[in-house]
Amino acid sequence: MALAFVTVVQYRERQWGVRMVRIMSTVVILAVQFSLGCAPPSKQAGGGTSSETEPQDETAEDESPLEEGLTWHRDIKPLMETHCVSCHQDGAIGTFSLDTLQSVSLVSEYVADAVEDRRMPPWKAVDGCDDYRDDLSLTQAEIDTIVQWVDEGMAEGSTDDAVDGAPLEVTGLERVDITLELPVAYTPDQEVNDDYRCFPVQWPLEDSAFVTGFVVNPDQTDLVHHVIAYLAPASYGEALLAEEAEDGRPGYPCYGGPGVIDQMDASWLGAWAPGAAQGNFPNGVGVQVDGDSWIILQMHYNMLGGGQGSDKTSVDFQVEDEAERVGWIQPFTNPSWLSGIGMEIPAQTDGVSHSYGLDLGMELVFHSANLHMHTLGRSAGMTVTSPDGEDDCLLQIDDWDFDWQRSYVCSEPKTIEAGSRWSIDCQWDNPTDQDVSWGDGTGDEMCLGSVLISLP
Repeated sequence: MALAFVTVVQYRERQWGVRMVRIMSTVVILAVQFSLGCAPPSKQAGGGTSSETEPQDETAEDESPLEEGLTWHRDIKPLMETHCVSCHQDGAIGTFSLDTLQSVSLVSEYVADAVEDRRMPPWKAVDGCDDYRDDLSLTQAEIDTIVQWVDEGMAEGSTDDAVDGAPLEVTGLERVDITLELPVAYTPDQEVNDDYRCFPVQWPLEDSAFVTGFVVNPDQTDLVHHVIAYLAPASYGEALLAEEAEDGRPGYPCYGGPGVIDQMDASWLGAWAPGAAQGNFPNGVGVQVDGDSWIILQMHYNMLGGGQGSDKTSVDFQVEDEAERVGWIQPFTNPSWLSGIGMEIPAQTDGVSHSYGLDLGMELVFHSANLHMHTLGRSAGMTVTSPDGEDDCLLQIDDWDFDWQRSYVCSEPKTIEAGSRWSIDCQWDNPTDQDVSWGDGTGDEMCLGSVLISLP
């Protein structure tokens, strides 16, 4: 069993005299505590209806005709640098590079097919739901440009016409106060494509404080697929260390969640995936962390990129004794599903849908949104319906992919009226011979939303 190693960087010697009323106990909606999410004006019906949405009009974004004689330097290079190269370059998680004409030419047919089918870039939020920061997606005009360039033979053009891309700016933190890293270097299991491993790390502060920023520093960028930091109460420390000792290896296996900790007690502190912008939480939000809490770092390692060796990823935090907005990451799902009631997904079925809605007892501000299912997921969405019946889409994903989960940060904070109905809807295809319901295991499923929330 490896004990956690914690580095406290630039820790200012001051009292964390934080006084905070436990909002969770006073907010009606907090009957369930889970993960994260947020979103926009919806085409869905609210309040527990099916997640059917109108098809997107992907041709309306830009009707201007494509110019002839497209070239790599002028037309394609800036698109690759803006939308693709953060993952597809040497040493990154992408299984091939897209940073040169030569590297793109080797996989040009795949690139054209992937962008035309909107599998790549992996931005799953549908258009027309809401506006989000750090949007990686391609417009229809940009997709058409890439496809036409490939069809025309991938002309290089002149370097005199070269245009640089504009990749998402990773601003980082204003200040790094605490750095947590994996207890010891971990070597992923090379016998599987995906290795999910959780590492418990004790929070180093004795008093409550507010985390206002979060940055993941992946050690092996060609192995680390995503990182989620779960927040666990101090009372779970003994159980976490016992689970870590179970198989004699660093950490413990986990899939779909933090494993040991009861989902009712778990919350998210932050998450990262390749290409995601990192830094301070939006709009001055700070998430309270009690003294002696545990941070569970869930690491998803993917071996398809050819990565080898061990990993010792670290996470930087900015911490304050108070926050402009006191926030929390609020999980949202049907409490009955947690007990195995009402979310049955029969064997050999397609398009099975389950939904849940809850009336909000007070005004809240939503800042970001996330959805979570497992591998049978087909689509998912969250909607808020105002007291006068107007639907506001928080987040809609129509082509669910378990390997591409992220939080979507609203371009502007979204104020939700008291009396609004918050709804979640999920659909699954179950081609297996086993009936499936809620659970943490590989063969189980979930329908879970989460939002970064604050009071007005």
